[in-house]
Amino acid sequence: MAGTLPPLFEISDEDHGGYAAVTVYTLLALTIVVVLTRLFSRWYIGRVIHSDDILLAAATLSGTLQSVIVQLAISNGLGRKRSTVDNHHFRSFLKYEYVAQILLIVTIALSKISSGLLFKSTLTSRKYTLANMSLIGAISAWAVGSILALALRCSLPTPWEWNLTEKCIDQAALFQAIAALNIITDVALVVLPCVLLRNVQLSRWKRFRIMALIASKLVVCAATGVEIHYILNLFKSPDLLWASTNSTVWDQVMMNLSLVTTALPSLGRLVVELQPDVYAFAIHDDPADAHRGDKYNISSVKRSFHTRTDPPLSPGTSVQVTSGWRESIRDDAESMEGLVSPPTNVIQQTIHFEVHSTSSNP
Repeated sequence: MAGTLPPLFEISDEDHGGYAAVTVYTLLALTIVVVLTRLFSRWYIGRVIHSDDILLAAATLSGTLQSVIVQLAISNGLGRKRSTVDNHHFRSFLKYEYVAQILLIVTIALSKISSGLLFKSTLTSRKYTLANMSLIGAISAWAVGSILALALRCSLPTPWEWNLTEKCIDQAALFQAIAALNIITDVALVVLPCVLLRNVQLSRWKRFRIMALIASKLVVCAATGVEIHYILNLFKSPDLLWASTNSTVWDQVMMNLSLVTTALPSLGRLVVELQPDVYAFAIHDDPADAHRGDKYNISSVKRSFHTRTDPPLSPGTSVQVTSGWRESIRDDAESMEGLVSPPTNVIQQTIHFEVHSTSSNP
C-alpha cells in the first residue's frame, strides 16, 4: 500500500530480535512514567528529596543505559540465527551482552537499596533499624559479589567471550546462585516491613493497602524464576544468538518490574500517610488586627485557622508548631517512658512548641 511505513522491527523465521526490542522500549517507557510520577509526587507533597528517591532515580538511569546496551546487542545479532551473522558482529554481541548483564545487577541492587531505605526515615524502632541495615548490607554484598563474578567469569584478557565454555567457570551455576539470592533479598524486602506494620496502630484497610503495595515486589521473584529458566536454556543451546531472545526478554521484564514495584509504595497519598512530618505550623499574632486581642493565627501548608491562648501571649510573640509521627514500640520504652502507659505498640503524634518573645517587660 502506498505511503505505508516499514515496520520498526522486522520479525522473521531467522530474526526474532524484534521481540526483545519491543519489550525493551515498552517496559522502559512504562518504568520511566511510573518513576517520574513517584519522584514528582514525593517532591510535590513533601518538598524534599530523600535518599531512597535519589537511589531510585540512579537505578532508573542505570536501567535506561542497560536498555541502550541491549539494543546495541540486538543490532549486532541478538535474536538472529548464527548463520546470518558474521564474526565481527557476533563478537560485538558478546561484549554488549557481557556489559548488559553487569548493568542489570547494578540497576536491581540500587532499586533494592531504595526499597530498604523507604521506611528507614519513617519508623524508628532500633530493632527494625538494625534488621533493615543488615538487609541493605546483604544486598550490597550480593551486588558486589555478583558484579565481580560476572565480570571475571571467563579468562582474561577477554572475559566477555562467555561463549567459550572451556575458558569460563560454570556459568549456569553462577546465574542460579545470583538468581536465588536475588529472590531471597526480594522476599526479605517484603517480609520485614510487613511484619513491622502488623504492630503499628493503623486502620485495617490502610494496613492492608500498604502491605499490598509492598508485596507487589513478589512478582519480581516470579519473573526471576522464569528468567533463570531461559538463561539455563541459553547455555544449553548451540545457537547463543537465537536463544538469547527469551532470556533477554525476561531480563528486561525482571529489571523493570523491580523498578516499578520500588516506586509503587510511595505513590499518591501514601507519602503523607507514612511521612506526616512534612506538615509544619506557625502561630503568630497580627499587629494589624488590634481588636483581635489574644487571638492568634495558626497556618500550615494546607490551611489556616484561629485559636485563642489563655493567658494571652504578649504582642510580638511567635510560636512555631511542628507536627510529626513517632513510632513507639517495646524496644523504645526507655525513650518513650511516661508517654505510653502501659507500653503498647502504637504510633503517637508529638507536638513541639517553640515560643520566641520580642516584648520587653519593665
